Amino acid sequence: MGEKIGYARVSTKEQNLVSQEDALNKAGCIRIFTDKISGKEFKREGLTACLDYLRADDTLVIYRLDRLGRSVKEMLDLCAQLENRHIKLVSLQDNLDTSTAVGRFTMQILASLAEYNRSLILEGCRAGIEAAKKRGVRFGRQEGVKMKKPKKEAAIRLYKAGSSIPQIMEITGIRSKQTIYNYLKEEQIQPDRR
Repeated sequence: MGEKIGYARVSTKEQNLVSQEDALNKAGCIRIFTDKISGKEFKREGLTACLDYLRADDTLVIYRLDRLGRSVKEMLDLCAQLENRHIKLVSLQDNLDTSTAVGRFTMQILASLAEYNRSLILEGCRAGIEAAKKRGVRFGRQEGVKMKKPKKEAAIRLYKAGSSIPQIMEITGIRSKQTIYNYLKEEQIQPDRR
């Protein structure tokens, strides 16, 4: 029989973790890991320590799903990682428990919705690029910064939707991985070099 381990996060140092910690203690967590940092930040030491601490048959208990990540994709990736390690997930406010058939089904629905959203974003970006080409906008090596902004915006949207760097290059016509990394860095997004 595994242990219940809690994770709580607030977005700023001024916010208080007490209500989340109270709920996690009430749910029977024997240890609680915390972060006071935005979900957009990749280096969440509390979450990393929590994931390192968890063992097979343990249950990760969170107050709400959005405490885990900045996007549906990130949350689903984490849930898949937990499932592969035979770790259950319970979200108190979302009434989600992946040890139950309903909980697993809910996660499958969320994964399907995330994939559908990603497909819509890809379609929109492709349609936008095609419309721009019809208006005479040239893609490829740029002269000046005339096309930088639309390509940068498309690259960032695609990355946030879960596209890989090679996929973004293919869709946008950007020829250099480093250009995409630079765009992400300008927006303070830490690329995971996928």
